[in-house]
Amino acid sequence: MADDVCRNRPLDLVFIIDSSRSVRPEEFEKVKIFLAKMIDTLDVGEGATHVAVVNYASTVKVEYNLQTHFDKGSMKQAVSRISPLAAGTMTGLAIQTAMDEAFSEESGARPSSLNIPKVAIIVTDGRPQDHVQDVASRARASGIEIYAVGVARADMQSLRLMASEPVDDHVSYVETYSVIEKLASKFRDTFCAVDACALGAHNCEQICVNSDGSWRCDCYEGYTLNPDKRTCSSKNVAIL
Repeated sequence: MADDVCRNRPLDLVFIIDSSRSVRPEEFEKVKIFLAKMIDTLDVGEGATHVAVVNYASTVKVEYNLQTHFDKGSMKQAVSRISPLAAGTMTGLAIQTAMDEAFSEESGARPSSLNIPKVAIIVTDGRPQDHVQDVASRARASGIEIYAVGVARADMQSLRLMASEPVDDHVSYVETYSVIEKLASKFRDTFCAVDACALGAHNCEQICVNSDGSWRCDCYEGYTLNPDKRTCSSKNVAIL
């Protein structure tokens, strides 16, 4: 039932995934399963959510950008082909690359005038080997909302330095990669914009209009909304 009344608001969403040496091959496969499950929860398409993936260790690789794929099948197929980069954990460099490249309009990010939220989800199991506080602050100041997901040995202080406010709502932690996919449902709820009119509790006589997660009543052309904000009267009714 929830799927019938829940729509993901359009996002420009970039996953930033740690594939450093501390992430074992079987664990990295769990990360890719998490990404695939996340993609399944999203409304993706040219007019909906766009997805990019940034892979990092000592180096950073944009696996695909926001204008590469517009359907879930090709996105998940591209995720399945991602290979770990090994070596270090340059999380700050990864955030900087996402800001400069993945979130650029040249790479498919939509203009700020469209008010499409820019969201980054960082998944890491270690402590950054570079400075993340300043670059994360610049990313947030540029309009990017950052969620930090820590696994196993992840440094909680670093996660909190990266995350957007309120920090407690933007930091998640799981003890092992085996359960990371469970976070997909949490993010689904976070990104879900409820279609209030579809819930059917509005009692509007003619038209229900979604408005910032709530609803209001409106009327067909030729009618005007009555003071009760629910019923409508014809504009052509003669005034006695």
